[in-house]
Amino acid sequence: MPRKTLLQLTIICIVIWLGFQVVLLYRFNSHLAAAPGSQQNHTRQQHHYNLDRRLSKYNLTLSRLLTRKKSVPDDDDRVIAFLHIGKTSGSTISVNIRRGCHECCMQACTGRTDGWTLNETIASQRIQSYYHKEFIPHDKLNQITTIVTAVRNPISRFISAFAYEHPLNGRTTKLIHRREVWEQFSCFPKLSHLIKAAKGLAEIRWNKAHLNALRAQAKQDNTVQFGKIYSLPKRVQEVVQPTNCTELAMTAFGMIQTTKDVQKLLMYGQHPFVNHMTFDYRQYYQSMPPEKELFVLRQEHLWKDWEHINFLLGKDNPNYRDWPAVPPFQRVERNVSHHYSAPERWKLHETQEQRWLCDLLHDEIRTYLMIIMRAVNLNEDDLRNAVIDVDRLCII
Repeated sequence: MPRKTLLQLTIICIVIWLGFQVVLLYRFNSHLAAAPGSQQNHTRQQHHYNLDRRLSKYNLTLSRLLTRKKSVPDDDDRVIAFLHIGKTSGSTISVNIRRGCHECCMQACTGRTDGWTLNETIASQRIQSYYHKEFIPHDKLNQITTIVTAVRNPISRFISAFAYEHPLNGRTTKLIHRREVWEQFSCFPKLSHLIKAAKGLAEIRWNKAHLNALRAQAKQDNTVQFGKIYSLPKRVQEVVQPTNCTELAMTAFGMIQTTKDVQKLLMYGQHPFVNHMTFDYRQYYQSMPPEKELFVLRQEHLWKDWEHINFLLGKDNPNYRDWPAVPPFQRVERNVSHHYSAPERWKLHETQEQRWLCDLLHDEIRTYLMIIMRAVNLNEDDLRNAVIDVDRLCII
């Protein structure tokens, strides 16, 4: 065979072999791309992108998730406080911990220091102080290493707070309302009135006759709260027209007051909205400095999170390592939310009103998500579920 022909055949064989190798490499890469691990990585990247896109509306990024978490290196150094944010099932947790009474009031935990069983939860034994409707004093905050708190979807929390504080529900809640509270809430017989006034879209007229009719409707019997006996409210001979209703509504959403203003109003009890509406996540966050370890209970997953936190508080401590899980009979519920009369007053029936409420609570939602991001007991999936739950109510 001529040498030239042999060379041509050799080149053809090499080309065929190289082509065959290319086909094998292509098939191998295709198989690798179809492998479960690769699909999971692709799915995870897509989830990261979608979550970052959702968080960007609140000027947050997923990269903050790990950088914001702080843990106490030595379990023996933990000094734990429970911070009760209003309308988040904090009252339920307060009856499940030994020291579930207000530090501000210096009141005894009646009935809570005795009678605890051998199955008392780890968290109950380790939580040393409890704060509600107050800022943790700086001297005590400096000693605290770990904060346990409860949260709830901010939209649902605000609606619940408005209904709970409203004097029209006094017969159900058993709250005693001052004359000033009646006067100020008379601007907002319904939740929609409050939202429209805060947006500057409607000026609610104050009506003296309407106010007196509402007060007569909500007369209360003698009641006992926290061991104190309250008498029947006195008849008001003269009522004073409240200030501009729009200004009151803006106060309810924390739009015109600083933290110092809220502290002063809280101290002297000069404004009804400071209880659970204005005293919101943004105010409580002042008692959660970034160097503190944070455990978070979600109202929507209360007992699941409670069990997980108990596990985390015991796993590195030999005194609690073999402690049993939270038994069902240690789950005591205290419901301070109620089935109110005239439920249409506390609901939004128009899509636009729902959007306005979300807009008014934008900064509140952001703070709520920041708390979720910092929680050492929660992960990226929990953050994603929290964002989706907010969007469910806000993207309509």
